[in-house]
Amino acid sequence: MFDDEPRPKQRGTQYKVRLPDELHAWLKEMAEKHDRSMNYLIVKAVKQLKQQQEL
Repeated sequence: MFDDEPRPKQRGTQYKVRLPDELHAWLKEMAEKHDRSMNYLIVKAVKQLKQQQEL
């Protein structure tokens, strides 16, 4: 699912976000399962939402 994408270098603006505990736990589990960071998954989800909105 995520393994074929290169790992980007850290850059960009830092932004704190509050997540419900259950969403944080799920995100952490998904990140570990796919050997990715939680930040990577959040950025990927926001990019997908942006693409959907631009259609």
